[in-house]
Amino acid sequence: MKTLLAAGLSVLSLAAAVRALAQHPLMTVPIDDPIYVQLDGLLHRGCEAAFVSPNRPFMVSQIRRALEKAKGMPRCASKVLDELQHRFAVGDSASNFVRDSVEGKVAAHGGVEATVRLTGLAKGEFYPLWQDVKPTSDGDPPFNFILTGRAWVGLTQQALIVVQAYGETDTRNDPTVRAQPFRSTSGVIDFNEAYFVGRLGAFYLDFGRKRDAWIGDGTESLVLSANAPPMDRFIISAIWNKWEFHGLTGSISDVTLDSATDSVSGPAQTYHRMFIAHSLTFRPTPKIELTIGETGVIPRVGGGLNLAFANPLMVYQVTQHDQSSGQGAADANLTAFGSFRFVLWAATLQAEILIDDIQIDPQDRKLFPDLLGWNFKATYPIPLLSGSSVGVQYRRLSSFTYLEPFYTKVFQAYNQPIGSELGPGADMATGLFEVWPSGRLQLQGSLSRWRHGALRIDHRPPANREGQVGAPYPPVTPDRPDVQGAWLGDLSATWAHPTFPVTLDFALANIVNVNNVPVPSGTYASLRLTGSYRFHYPW
Repeated sequence: MKTLLAAGLSVLSLAAAVRALAQHPLMTVPIDDPIYVQLDGLLHRGCEAAFVSPNRPFMVSQIRRALEKAKGMPRCASKVLDELQHRFAVGDSASNFVRDSVEGKVAAHGGVEATVRLTGLAKGEFYPLWQDVKPTSDGDPPFNFILTGRAWVGLTQQALIVVQAYGETDTRNDPTVRAQPFRSTSGVIDFNEAYFVGRLGAFYLDFGRKRDAWIGDGTESLVLSANAPPMDRFIISAIWNKWEFHGLTGSISDVTLDSATDSVSGPAQTYHRMFIAHSLTFRPTPKIELTIGETGVIPRVGGGLNLAFANPLMVYQVTQHDQSSGQGAADANLTAFGSFRFVLWAATLQAEILIDDIQIDPQDRKLFPDLLGWNFKATYPIPLLSGSSVGVQYRRLSSFTYLEPFYTKVFQAYNQPIGSELGPGADMATGLFEVWPSGRLQLQGSLSRWRHGALRIDHRPPANREGQVGAPYPPVTPDRPDVQGAWLGDLSATWAHPTFPVTLDFALANIVNVNNVPVPSGTYASLRLTGSYRFHYPW
């Protein structure tokens, strides 16, 4: 028995050493990695060092720098911090070896990840939240297998190439898939990451395909979420100690307008669309983080890149009215946003606002409602259990947020939301708690009150907001006359092991007026078990 235990520990030590070798400082940790659960656990206990960046995914160098800062902060001291420092070889000679191994010569690593997801549904499927409640046959499949291959080549310490391909046996109800089914199967084979990162001092160029989320929680954001398929884009960034700037230009799915699905006449017309975003972050102290920015969707007939909007130094609201900016400028659907995160004593607070549209002209204010989005979250550590915290959160989207008269300008990609998972005309109030019995095991629970109006991000043609000032909230329509309301309860356990991550999630929902029609209330349940094994998997 002792021999087997010693062998097991040796294998885990070897795996840790291999992972340390596979950490290039410019690599971004995939946005669904359990590292983010651990970093959020630090943040919820008042550890300001966990303000790694308002935008995800994080680079390895950013995470390592944050963990170095956390070593001298009493509120950060925990089993979670110990586990992360071990995983990233913080303060160890291994971290120096990682830097030396990629400096001045080509270094390459690769590996695979095998994931099994088991799902049980009762009565129906209510995730993703922006869609209708669906029958069980349209929800997550009972069994899904995902095989991922990932490799990187470090040309130098300042240049990196990453490629990640995957195969999935059943894509039903998976909003992150952008590929066509493979032959006549229900599965896909595709690339969900393929990018180059280069650095020159404080400046970075990130070009390729990746999932990004700007401000928010996890994959969820009012501004740019990772709830939709990965985007082909390039990001120009500048990162200093107190300042951080990002400028994104990317392509999103084309939209064809025709008389069958939209309020148009004449021949069908295809629009190629571009997504743009700027963000600027300022940290006056380690406890305070302020972010402002803007985003936009630009439809263009015939395609092509509008370099005026791709310029990271120009403000979109000004560029839109530049006579030389060309076709599509006047049709750009622009938003502005702001975020405020800070630690007050042991409490961690964050507040975000999205401004899709605000009417300034008095006559317009009588016809068109303002389009806004809100997110407020507060957490506080409690001494009852190890690493435990409680929190509250409220999210709200105005009735027509993200929508425009034509589907070409709606904030969606492949009919999935670029912004919040709630979709237009919905809100959710949540109470939550979490406990960390160890540095790898998180137990979390939440109870939410959710209201969902009749509008959906993928409805065509989109709902018209003219004349809707003062209309009831959440919104209803003649064919969907009732507000859908629900109590949602969620319990989950996450084993954040770098080689064997496992998540067990149980969700329960009591929903009235399902899909906004007057039907008897129903209780829906889902149980999901997701486990992975990573072999030499670099991150």
